[in-house]
Parts: sequence; structure tokens; C-alpha cells
Amino acid sequence: MHRRTFLSTLAATSVTLMQSAYAQPEFPKQLIKIIVPYGPGTGPDVVARLVGDKFSTAYKQPVIVENRVGASGMIGSELVARSPADGYTLLLAAPSNTIAAVSGRKLTFDPIRDFAPVGMAVSLSPILVTAAESPWKTLKDLIAAAKARPGELTIASGGVGNSQHLAAELLNQSAGIELLHVPFKSTSEIVTALVGRMVDVSFVDPSAIPMVKSGRIRALAVGPSVRSKVLPDVPTVAEAGVPGFEYTSWYGFLAPARTPPAVIASLNRELQKAMADPNVQAKLAGASMEPQPGSPEALGAFMAQDVARWKKVVATGRIKFE
Repeated sequence: MHRRTFLSTLAATSVTLMQSAYAQPEFPKQLIKIIVPYGPGTGPDVVARLVGDKFSTAYKQPVIVENRVGASGMIGSELVARSPADGYTLLLAAPSNTIAAVSGRKLTFDPIRDFAPVGMAVSLSPILVTAAESPWKTLKDLIAAAKARPGELTIASGGVGNSQHLAAELLNQSAGIELLHVPFKSTSEIVTALVGRMVDVSFVDPSAIPMVKSGRIRALAVGPSVRSKVLPDVPTVAEAGVPGFEYTSWYGFLAPARTPPAVIASLNRELQKAMADPNVQAKLAGASMEPQPGSPEALGAFMAQDVARWKKVVATGRIKFE
């Protein structure tokens, strides 16, 4: 009796395991595509190609990076949102995704709910800079001048509704000042305008660090809640006189919503391995990016916080997106 019971249980277990194996086929079995909604050579593109190379080696499958530029990152995002939920098409996401969620723009997809987080990849420390010859040595100097001359001092960004613009508005709201927003098209244009004293300040990405170190522009503060490893002597905005201020740029990976959890877990494992690779870390450091690997849940929570932050900024500032 006991022998028959044992054999019956063993047979039932074997059937269950076989069914499970058939229900969750091995991943991956074909080419993986990473969609970057920005141009070649940009920060997101660099991260996608570094991770793509590691994915290809680990999975023994080809991985291609495809740049789909336009509509503030939404063309590439929509392509991934509409792709099969099988893990073979991924999005290299950035702040444009969380900003789109609060922009009020008419989109044919949801920039948050139509995706499943895979994991954060890197963070960047935006830097509040001014011209080397400007009269402001510290952020407190700038705030004092802005309060004395409301609406006269200017702050540049890479365009209406992008993260630099919202960070400028967050600074206005947090510090109780009124800097006049001036949109440009790129960081290089902003830095040229700063050096030429055509604008007063701007949050710029870490690509401007060589100019800070060479003395062509002056760093007043960094946006995140912790200091930059690359500019350790530069205080955070919060340390420099605006408590609670936080502005971090980031890049992470998303898959279409309803991608199987086992596939997400596999992709996250390989992403974490890629971010821990010394060669990858060295190349990221050369681009002033810091690895920030974490779980899918951590990225989801971070994006929810980002949405809440920008929603408040947009509503308070009554910002209208183009």
C-alpha cells in the first residue's frame, strides 16, 4: 500500500514538473532587441550597448540596439509598449517616461502601466553650473541675487518639459525664487550660452564635467541627495541651502507589461551581472555614470516617486508641454 502510494505521488510530481517545464520555455531562444529612444552616442545609447554586449555573451543570442528617436522619447517607448510581452524587446528608459506620465500629452499608450520594470542601470548627477566669471560663488549667492531681482536671472534647459526644465521649476518652487526659463536644444548649446554669459545658470548633465574641472564653468551644486563621486567637493543643492531638493537623472530597462515574471527575473539577473562587471564600470565611469543596479520592484518604486515629484512640480508651476 505504501509502495503504491509512493509511486503514485512520484508519478504525479513528475507530470507536474513536466507541465511546468512546458509552460515556461527556456529564455531566450532568439534575438533580443533593445530600443533606445535617443540618438547614437548619447548616454542611454552607451548604456544599452554595454548591457547588450553582456546579454549577448550570457544568453548566447544576438542582441541588437535600435535607436528610435522622436517625440521626446515616446516613439521608441510606444514601439516597446506595443511589442509582444515575451522579453525579446526591451526599452532603455529615462526620466522622459516618468515626465510623460504627468505631461497631459495625448498618448496612445500609458508610459508607466504599459511597462514592466526590469531594473535600474545607472544614475547621473546633474550639476547646477554658472559661468566661471559670474558673481555667484555659491548657490546661496545665486538665491540671494534671484530674490533681489525676481524674473531677471535666467536658467537654461534642453527644452520645454524635459527634466532640466522641471528641475529648474523645482528649484524655483523649493527656494522661493523666480528664475526665467530659457530653452535650448542640447547641453553643448547651453554650455556655450553659459560661457558667453547669455544665460546665468543651468542644470547640465555630467558630459560638462571636463569644463567644470578646466575652470570654464563653475559648479554651484549637484542635484541628487548625495554628492557626486566625480565632483566630491561640490555640495548637493540640499546641502547648499535648499533642504529636501532632489533631482537625479537615470537610465533603466523596461519590458512590455505582462512579460512573464520568470523572464523579468532572468533579465534582471543578467543586468545586475553586467553592472558589476569591472570593464563595464570603468566605461560608465568614463562617461560620468554610476551603476545603480537593483530589483524590478525597486525600479518600479523609484519611478512612482519620480512621477509624484514631477506631478507636483508641473501642477504648481502650471507648466504646459509643447
